[in-house]
Amino acid sequence: MSLWSLKNKKVLIVEDFQEMRAMLRSILEPLTPALIQLAQNGEDGLELMENQSFDIVFCDYNLGKGKDGQQVLEEARHRRLISYATIYIMVTAENTSEMVMGAIDYMPDDYISKPFNRMVIQSRLKKIMDKKSNLIDISGAMADNDYNRALSLCDQLLAQKPANQMDILKARGEILQKLGRFDEASEFYEDIIEERDIPWAYMALARTRFLQEHYSETLEILEQLIRENPSNVAAYDLMAQTYERMGELNKAQNTLTTAVSKSPKSLSRQRHLAEIAVSNGDYEIAKSAYEHALAVGRHSCFKQADDYAELARTLVKTGNTDEAVKIANRIRGDFKDDPGAGMVAAITDSMVLTEKGDTEAAAKTLQSALELYRHEAGKLSVNSALALTGLCLSHNMADQADEITKHLVSNHHDDKVLLEKTKQVYSDAGRSDSGNDLVEKIKSEVVDLNNKGAQLLQEGRLEESIELFMKAANGMPDNVVVNLNTAYSVIMQMKKTGKVKKYMARARKYLERVHQLDPGNRKYPELLDMIRKISDQREAA
Repeated sequence: MSLWSLKNKKVLIVEDFQEMRAMLRSILEPLTPALIQLAQNGEDGLELMENQSFDIVFCDYNLGKGKDGQQVLEEARHRRLISYATIYIMVTAENTSEMVMGAIDYMPDDYISKPFNRMVIQSRLKKIMDKKSNLIDISGAMADNDYNRALSLCDQLLAQKPANQMDILKARGEILQKLGRFDEASEFYEDIIEERDIPWAYMALARTRFLQEHYSETLEILEQLIRENPSNVAAYDLMAQTYERMGELNKAQNTLTTAVSKSPKSLSRQRHLAEIAVSNGDYEIAKSAYEHALAVGRHSCFKQADDYAELARTLVKTGNTDEAVKIANRIRGDFKDDPGAGMVAAITDSMVLTEKGDTEAAAKTLQSALELYRHEAGKLSVNSALALTGLCLSHNMADQADEITKHLVSNHHDDKVLLEKTKQVYSDAGRSDSGNDLVEKIKSEVVDLNNKGAQLLQEGRLEESIELFMKAANGMPDNVVVNLNTAYSVIMQMKKTGKVKKYMARARKYLERVHQLDPGNRKYPELLDMIRKISDQREAA
């Protein structure tokens, strides 16, 4: 085949066998890339990605001990170590259904089976590069969260009718969703389907209908997709979420059970199945799913101490307290030097000891958990905070329980599911009335605060609004609504006074919190665009 160039491209090869690393390098070197770096395991590969931006990644699926190729891809995307334009190719000697379904789950650009030769590697790589070459600018705009610019770039390319039109259409639809323009996205996907019967467009339309809360229509589309392709695990996942939103938890569990049987190597899917099974009181299924989640997540960036704690709670529910003790001990071993995990371990210990009737030891470990909580409250997950609240109530420590509840509800005042779970914790402890009153009181205080700040904004009293919201955001750092309102107040002040330098860092700080807490927030790109326009105007001046 005629030689083509990888000029200016940086390549990473992640492969545990030295001979295979050398072979891949020898295949790529004649194409004169700017850089080829080698890693013998997933951890080394991720470390290289931290320090260097790569255009192309070849990663073996089976890397021996540690992370496998799927988990490397999962973490690289989660940590934004690779961009929308990066080419990620999975290399594998396996062709098991689990591996293939896992590859579909995490969607590499391609996967190449061993053994292969120079022609296979070069032809497949060239095909993908040709396909993605005009996506680089779109990728850059999306990485900067500049979705309006990315949308404009998509429209410019589509007008040229490029060969990879479908990839650009996919990107355009995704951008519309990120901008919260769901009606427009629905119409966009329907137009695509009208022209061609394309499965990915149906899937994207189903997700848009889900975001619009049109659940019956979502199910109708997903059922059709599954009839046509029973291995479409993404359709099962969204179907389970839809049933959950509709309150049909048994159907959600059955759907997830099917999805897990087809593609078990997904930590999030196993965790979701376990959570739904717990809600249904099906502790045997929950136990199995949490055990699988721990096994799958052993080397995953999404591994959580909470999964161990939830498994321990499930074991207690099934009478396996001795096994629960072992799981609690594993938390400390698997999450060394993590204060948040230390809290979870102490809470789990106290829960198990309480169940076993060892009140004195349970109270002692509960005090340890509370001491950690006083210094690290922000590192405790919602589920563990609820568990800690319940333990405090069971040990007649109502003041401490109320303190935790105040922190939890004030940071999540608009989360209806969480508020009901919090009330249930008090109800289980025989304190239903006091729990209901406390939750409603805290929720009302946060709503009143937001309304007061909004009123100050409306009256043009921007400094007072900023002061109010900043104080609230410092006390409720995990409250998305409060952080959004704080950022908006600061943006309005910049527009009024022109004092961009003084306020820009503040606005970005609160917006970044929003993005960390709720990556899909519809207001985030809108406010970010406002900041970008203010910054551009200042530079132009």
